[in-house]
Amino acid sequence: MKQLLDVRNLETQFLTTEGLVKAVNDVSFSVKPGEVLGIVGESGCGKSVTAQSILQILGPNGLIVNGTITFHFQDGDSVDLAKLDPVGAEIRSIRGKEIAMIFQEPMASLCPIYTIGNQIMEGILLHQNVDKDVARGIAIDMLEKVGISNPHRSIDNYPHQLSGGMKQRAMIAMALACRPRLLIADEPTTTLDVTIQAQILNLMEELQREIGMGIMLITHDLGVIAETADHVVVMYLGRTVESAPVKELFQNPLHPYTRALLQSIPRIGTKAGQRLATIDGAVPDAYNIPSGCPFHPRCADFVPGKCDETVPPSVDVTSQHSVSCILVGGEVHKYG
Repeated sequence: MKQLLDVRNLETQFLTTEGLVKAVNDVSFSVKPGEVLGIVGESGCGKSVTAQSILQILGPNGLIVNGTITFHFQDGDSVDLAKLDPVGAEIRSIRGKEIAMIFQEPMASLCPIYTIGNQIMEGILLHQNVDKDVARGIAIDMLEKVGISNPHRSIDNYPHQLSGGMKQRAMIAMALACRPRLLIADEPTTTLDVTIQAQILNLMEELQREIGMGIMLITHDLGVIAETADHVVVMYLGRTVESAPVKELFQNPLHPYTRALLQSIPRIGTKAGQRLATIDGAVPDAYNIPSGCPFHPRCADFVPGKCDETVPPSVDVTSQHSVSCILVGGEVHKYG
């Protein structure tokens, strides 16, 4: 199946007053039409910056310094998004129409002085050749699709008049109003309770089947990944450390970081008072990335003189399963 999005060797950096931040370092993955690609990792691993790089919304101090981001249009044409002017007409014609994004915090993304209807209609009027009355009708229909009650009245509500779950639904309505071919969902359910979280995920799956879009789901919740993703990319400190189909990843995790993440998931049957498994330490400062494998200071399988000196190459274990670890297919063989 032809790729919808193909990211190769992406490197994104930020120039700050404290120094150069290498936020994304040599990341590669692809998304197919109708596929859900899960991207997981702790906070600070570069997941959101990867998404921002795709849409060229990095801000004035962010820069893509290497790699390609190839988006394939429905008519067969393609474009390298990494080469487009971040404020140019071409990327603006793609944002919202071909590729849409749901951000982590709806209150940070919804403008408080405009109604949700006005904010949904803005994208419709920008990308579709319709008048305001038609745009309002499309917005009402989309609000109904995402499960907002009484959409004819709710369309004129301001963000502060909606609950957290309703704000997130309004964000999804805004993202899907122009029926994009790719949806980037960045922690779309983090702030919601479990019931609303399930409703939002089910809604995204229903709309995906209806529209046929690909989804790039960014989350730290491996339970959500297990339920929704087809393929998973595990990121650590700006790098891809493992990539595999979701069942393969859960049944045969090969990178020590992936295994540590899976071991930290709460399990049914855990005895009262029993401590959950944790990963020692924290994600290092992005200004001072460790030498060799970036995970080695926290790795239970650390090999002195190897892991701290050699940046592990990506090894293809199978045609769909790749790992960046010297314990797999490198000088030191332990897994695989």
